[in-house]
Amino acid sequence: MDCILCRKEIERYDPKLNQLKIDESHSVEICLDCIDKFLKWQQTIFATLFPTKAAKKWASKKSLI
Repeated sequence: MDCILCRKEIERYDPKLNQLKIDESHSVEICLDCIDKFLKWQQTIFATLFPTKAAKKWASKKSLI
């Protein structure tokens, strides 16, 4: 099974961990590395949209903002 984003083979594929169900008729397989990258990107977006002291502190340590 290959990751839809990076096209690399997903090691130890598990449908519960690697399958993103968009709706009843659409789903994609994503590797854990791309999931981590997506979550970091999403955290940066939320920290920008809803700046709190904790989010700013986390982002400044990661040099994201």
